[in-house]
Amino acid sequence: MIMSTTLCTPIPEEGRARSRGRTPVNTLKKWWMAYLTWRIERVAILQLVAMSDRQLEDIGLTRSQIERAVRGERPIQRPNKF
Repeated sequence: MIMSTTLCTPIPEEGRARSRGRTPVNTLKKWWMAYLTWRIERVAILQLVAMSDRQLEDIGLTRSQIERAVRGERPIQRPNKF
């Protein structure tokens, strides 16, 4: 009985206006988070590029893998040296 009452209850007018008003705010939040993510990735890439080939090898990266590693993509499997 409670469920049928809840499903039939109309949304108040101010509730509708509030939900429409949040869309631009959510969009701005998504843009801001995308921008912050991009900035953090750029700093990480620049720090890794500044490392020597030996340091990169120690952490299991080559220069061509830096951007994929920072973005969290799976590395390309390379064959064993032996």
